[in-house]
Amino acid sequence: MSTYGIDLGTTYSCIARLDANGNPEVIRNNEDNSNTLASVVFFENENNVIVGQAAKENIETDGNRVVQFVKREIGKADGRTYDFDGKSYTPVEISALILARLKNIVESQGGTIDNVVITVPAYFGLEERSATKQAGELAGLNVLSLINEPTAAALSYCARQFQEDRTILVYDLGGGTFDVTVIKMSMTPNDQSGDVQKITVLATGGDDKLGGKDWDDRLFNYILTACCDENGLTTEEIEAETRQDIRSKVEEAKRKLSQKETTKVRIDVNGERTEVVITRKDFERLTADKVGQTMNFVESTLEKVPDVQIDTVLLVGGSTYMPMIKKAVEEKFPGKVQQHDPDQAVAKGAAIYASMLGVSVEGVSSDTVDSEKKSDGEPVEDKRAELAAKFTVEDQTPRSFGPGVVDTKGNKNTYILENFIKIGEKMPAVASRTYYPIEDNQERVRLRAFENMSTEDALIPSVDEEGNPQPTDPAHGVKLLGELVVNLPPNTPKTTKIEVTFKVDASGVHVEAVNTATGDKFETFLRTASDIDIDKSAVHQLRISSD
Repeated sequence: MSTYGIDLGTTYSCIARLDANGNPEVIRNNEDNSNTLASVVFFENENNVIVGQAAKENIETDGNRVVQFVKREIGKADGRTYDFDGKSYTPVEISALILARLKNIVESQGGTIDNVVITVPAYFGLEERSATKQAGELAGLNVLSLINEPTAAALSYCARQFQEDRTILVYDLGGGTFDVTVIKMSMTPNDQSGDVQKITVLATGGDDKLGGKDWDDRLFNYILTACCDENGLTTEEIEAETRQDIRSKVEEAKRKLSQKETTKVRIDVNGERTEVVITRKDFERLTADKVGQTMNFVESTLEKVPDVQIDTVLLVGGSTYMPMIKKAVEEKFPGKVQQHDPDQAVAKGAAIYASMLGVSVEGVSSDTVDSEKKSDGEPVEDKRAELAAKFTVEDQTPRSFGPGVVDTKGNKNTYILENFIKIGEKMPAVASRTYYPIEDNQERVRLRAFENMSTEDALIPSVDEEGNPQPTDPAHGVKLLGELVVNLPPNTPKTTKIEVTFKVDASGVHVEAVNTATGDKFETFLRTASDIDIDKSAVHQLRISSD
């Protein structure tokens, strides 16, 4: 079986696997002559959908038929769709097209993909994670698991140059998301009386709406304004084609400013050639607040682990090529900053993790070596299982999780959210509690599951005019994930114990409820709230006390 790691990025994606020597290698995108795939989809017509650099090249001429930055939309509650040729596409379906293109890259080179691990920002909640997994499945991939992007990057670093008892801060600035994660790397005994390299996530923070695109937008507005000033126009008078021309040249200008102090952008405005000169200082001035936002997340994440000393800082993500980023991070951590494969490290780490999961499931290497041979014709010894067995990963829960129940004791008859599993706990995490029906002879229980950003034991959510809890509560980042219906037999007394269990891993939340009187078990793997028809009947709740 063949396992791969996929970095599904906002602007670029990447796929990797372990070679026969146990070294992570990126599968080259020969069609685009690149190690990455542009996460851009062009709907040329109803019979032809293009993914990659060729799609990106159509932004200037057919921008209204191009979809990019879809990672910022996946799993979001607004339910945005993209309409082309009489068909609507969800962010999950767009992402599936990108993943299917990565799959095709491997297959076009004679490879096969049996299993994959897909990376996600550490700050993604359940809905974003579930939507990412769905996209993989829709693309025809067997998704073994998800892994947080900073964790994958640390795994790649660990495989390359591990040093014992190192605490690493991963600064991950991608095209559309930002994560900062503190990770402990150490040696730990395994069951075979040996040692494995253990990666433990200590703290994480970030924003899934902050990334290189924000720098691009600032540069776009700067060039647009300069074109207007040069030609005596307002921004509303700039034609759509001209805007697309500017947008298509922004990324190239940003890259040049990472190498040079000054660059020029030439734009045709109403038939007249306009030349805009941009200096690195101008660009840094325009985006200083964005750099500051990332460093604020660094500070707030460090506050979660006040006694930890950072030994190394890894810069991950293509946007960390910008000199302003490295400068800001080095000022905070002088002499500790390293940058290795910033746009490939995440995919390589995911490939290692995929092989780790294959070893644990199969008991042997999850990959096969069909064509790699030594110069004398002998098969290459497959060292992938050996490398994958050297590591163990201990990640954290990205949110707090628990059910909504009625508190008949401390907050009498108040609907509250009990956090079984709190943000930052070791993952996978499991927790159980016992509840009771609201009244005698209750026919069913609708057990609602929530996620939130609070570390409190319980929250009182917002309610509507009828007193029912709202699906979202911005004050605590509360989201309704879904519900589990528990049917009760006739004549069930309200003293009946209902044992509720939440299980959280990188892929989602599993909820189980057991009627201890009958042994009846009800369970569900939660994906997204939009999949669930929520019944707000107050009588169908659980309560905390048996009194």
